Amino acid sequence: MKKRLLLFFSVCFAGLTLLASSPKYEMRAVWLTTNWGLDWPSRPMHTPVNARRQQQELVEILDRLQALGINTVFFQARIRGEVFYPSQYEPWAAVLSGGRNPGYDPLALIVDECHKRAMECHAWLVTFPVGSNRQVKRQGSRSVVARHRSWCKQLAGEWYLDPGNPEVRDYLVGVVDEIVTKYDVDGIHLDYVRYPDDARRFPDADSYRKWGRGASSLMNWREDNITATVSVIYDKVKQLKPWVKVSSSPLGRYASLPGFPAWWSCREAVHQDPKRWLQEGKHDFIAPMMYFKEENYFPFLHDWAESCPAGSVASGIGVYRLDRENGNWSLDEIKRQIETTRQVGVGQAYFRYGNLHRHTALEQWLTAWFYRYPALTPRPVGAPAQTVAVPEGLRVETMAGSTRLSWQPVDGAFTYVVYVTDDSLQVEAGEQIAVVLPRTASEWMLPGSYRCYAVVARDRYGNESAPAVWRCPTVEPGKYEIKLYSHKK
Repeated sequence: MKKRLLLFFSVCFAGLTLLASSPKYEMRAVWLTTNWGLDWPSRPMHTPVNARRQQQELVEILDRLQALGINTVFFQARIRGEVFYPSQYEPWAAVLSGGRNPGYDPLALIVDECHKRAMECHAWLVTFPVGSNRQVKRQGSRSVVARHRSWCKQLAGEWYLDPGNPEVRDYLVGVVDEIVTKYDVDGIHLDYVRYPDDARRFPDADSYRKWGRGASSLMNWREDNITATVSVIYDKVKQLKPWVKVSSSPLGRYASLPGFPAWWSCREAVHQDPKRWLQEGKHDFIAPMMYFKEENYFPFLHDWAESCPAGSVASGIGVYRLDRENGNWSLDEIKRQIETTRQVGVGQAYFRYGNLHRHTALEQWLTAWFYRYPALTPRPVGAPAQTVAVPEGLRVETMAGSTRLSWQPVDGAFTYVVYVTDDSLQVEAGEQIAVVLPRTASEWMLPGSYRCYAVVARDRYGNESAPAVWRCPTVEPGKYEIKLYSHKK
């Protein structure tokens, strides 16, 4: 208890002056919420003009996120029993097009546009909730409840797929299979992969009698059900495309900590065990929803950072709390949380895009200071190590106050990382990263000139080539030792 309180007060009184150097690897993610059209789309599509407007809105959002320095987008592709892509399983989302085909594929569009900007796009899926009474009634015979009534449970006017029913797991695996097979997504991000908030009242006694034989308790059986769902989804994803990452957004507290009162937490409230998923190799990373402040934030952040593999945690930052109606937090509180994530070595995930964009002072601070330099997404624990070819034919041409770099494409490259410096090249230094470019790039223009330039190719797993260098002091082309990102603390 004493140790954790000291950690909390040391963070609070440090102010906003302490800031670690810009890391080379750091997840900088944002949740792009489609439920109720919170972030996108601003209005449903009724005409071709509306459809074009929706697409333009999405492109403009990604332009802003790229300028901000975000490297990962969680796009909400499945809300409660409705989707944002053509599916054999579930109907089109009403908020997109009134439930009919909009004439374009939003998931395909955002994946392509993210990749043009060298950003990762993860399909964010609401897992077990499938709609309120009103939503289910509106969907009619197309709803999950109407088609699979025996799989569903109702609680307080909301419908849920029953995590204890093995057929539900098969169904969710099918939903994920369809996405991973059809789309070039970089990840599957599971939301609400847990029992409902009021889990004590969840009406699954019949399921427990049928499938819970041998379980030590209802609580342990439920936790095993959630873990089993996560595991089969992970296994299917890796079978189809092993480079696609699997993640989730668990509650912000894993469990109650000594000296703190029992609170809403993963283990105690909703029967999810994300630390177990990471330990058993069934998750690549987690983004816990840490939408709390002060003593309810910092000790729990340290708990995640100390007990999970490096690179496997991105703290959910509740920027919506800056809104007057959602807490009216001070900007300094959010800045302090963001800075502390870097100090303890975890990434950031912002909930949600609209709130982040609305608070321009935070956007400006991130762009000008905290995200001044680009960062690469962490290489997942357990990703296969493989050789990536060095970009050949690097040329540097200086002209009229600008410099043009060009190189030959590398087979298997997903992104290219460009380094510039007037000192010795240090490819482990985030401050020397000038830009991260998509796999289609083979040249780049930058203002001014430097003494040293380098280009590194990176594959889908995060493996990096040795750098192709141009007149870099102390570095000879072809004689650079490849250094893979280490997750050891």
